[in-house]
Amino acid sequence: MLYEIICEQFKQKRIEFHDSLNTVLGDDLGSNSIGKSTFLMIVDYVFGGKDYILKSTDIQRNVGKHIIKFCFIFGKDKYYFLRNTDDLENVSKCDEKYNVLYNITLTNYCDFLKQMYDIELYDISFRDIVGRYARIYGKDNLNEKRPLDIVHNEPAGAPTNALLKLFDLYSVISELELLLKKKESELSAFKKAQKYSFLPHIGKRQYNTNSKELVILDKEKDKICKDLDNNLLDLDSIKAEEVIKLKQRLSTVKRQKNRLYSQLTVINNNIKQNSNLKLEQFDDLLRFFPNTNIKSILEVEKFHQEIRKVLRSELKQKKEELSKLLSISQAEIVKIETNIKEIIKMPNCSKSILMKYSNLQKRIEELENQNNTYEKLNGLTVARNDTKLRRDNMKTEQLHQLQNSVNSKMQEINDYIYSRKKKPPIITFDKNQYTFETIDDTGTGTSYKSMVVYDLSILEMTTLPILIHDSVVLKQISDEAIEKILRKYKSLDKQIFISFDKKTAYSLESQKILNETKVLELSANGNELFGRSWNNR
Repeated sequence: MLYEIICEQFKQKRIEFHDSLNTVLGDDLGSNSIGKSTFLMIVDYVFGGKDYILKSTDIQRNVGKHIIKFCFIFGKDKYYFLRNTDDLENVSKCDEKYNVLYNITLTNYCDFLKQMYDIELYDISFRDIVGRYARIYGKDNLNEKRPLDIVHNEPAGAPTNALLKLFDLYSVISELELLLKKKESELSAFKKAQKYSFLPHIGKRQYNTNSKELVILDKEKDKICKDLDNNLLDLDSIKAEEVIKLKQRLSTVKRQKNRLYSQLTVINNNIKQNSNLKLEQFDDLLRFFPNTNIKSILEVEKFHQEIRKVLRSELKQKKEELSKLLSISQAEIVKIETNIKEIIKMPNCSKSILMKYSNLQKRIEELENQNNTYEKLNGLTVARNDTKLRRDNMKTEQLHQLQNSVNSKMQEINDYIYSRKKKPPIITFDKNQYTFETIDDTGTGTSYKSMVVYDLSILEMTTLPILIHDSVVLKQISDEAIEKILRKYKSLDKQIFISFDKKTAYSLESQKILNETKVLELSANGNELFGRSWNNR
């Protein structure tokens, strides 16, 4: 519980609190600008709020920088802290004399309070719990027709989600929310891939057209396979293309082998032409030309013989090279033919049939890819929609349970306040929206009373640790209802902070409760919260 608040700028430096109802009293004149709402803002500030700094600009302008010191009691231990108005995001941990020991972040401080108040809710922050039920002039949660809203025009679904979380009814919805986000992310990524042409994008009409064409192409494929004794049943377009490339390579190697063989034949013929001239071969020449110089001819022949020796050596060397190349070519031919046989299991598969089969298979794969992408998109869309429906159905079921529980509790409290003479407020949920009303009674006093009844119901039914009601909430309510509401406040074992004006205008029982629970009394002319008012000329 909150034990005390201390500020050196206050007229009453230290305010100590009760463990149930705590009342800030105004005077019987109903004086304004004396600090009642400001002090409740400070209580909210002590519980981790920011509005005291962000919205009370007149305080910052007229009081300036100041320090709010405060102490909590949990169990038998006291915990001392302070917040400096110049540092909105940090809280100082202190010793019992409020000497600063170290600073912690505001988030960590709120987590500390959540832990110390034994709030074991993991889907909602401490501020989202207490902030909605700190109804103080200047905050945005005073609309008596929209008691679940923490700010004006809060996003649809946020108020009901916060209430579900406070009742610990949201975890099962949260799991479906995470699953829905995953499905939406998958669908979005798929559509982006289509947008940037990483995946094909077709519509229903093209899908149907593709399906009809696939039937025709499958029949053509079956016919080719049948004509080839079903040897191509397992031959896909990639294998078919590979066979075509191998056959092209085979033709090239065979041509190369033929050229090498022709060259080798010429060399072999040249090597065989190696006979030498003999003297008896010149007899006929001498018969007709007796004066021929045979010796010179023999010398020339001797020169030719030397040349032939050199050429013969070179030809033999060339022959060896060509023989090696022929062997390599033959080996490659054998290898290519073996590869082709292994792929198609057909020694006589023609290039034209393979080409036709390859083109056919490529078209089938293209159409199937388009249709598979269309089916995948539809599958992702259906999965997203199914998950969303599951989420919505689960939320509807949880809200129905919540609606019954809250309405039952509000009727109980309303019956206590009006002795069963008045209709209770009713809350109705519809997906992300809600209505809050009292049937056949739309008066201002009834509306504010209904909001108080709602808050008290939530306070009793949940781990909500505190409740703050400013006088702007209470002064619209009838005298009869106020006394019962004050009794209800006082009977609860949780801290409630209220501000109240003109106590003498109410019943003696109401005055008694207000006096017993008073922690601070303010009035004009020097008894304001800060000991002065700055709205006088």
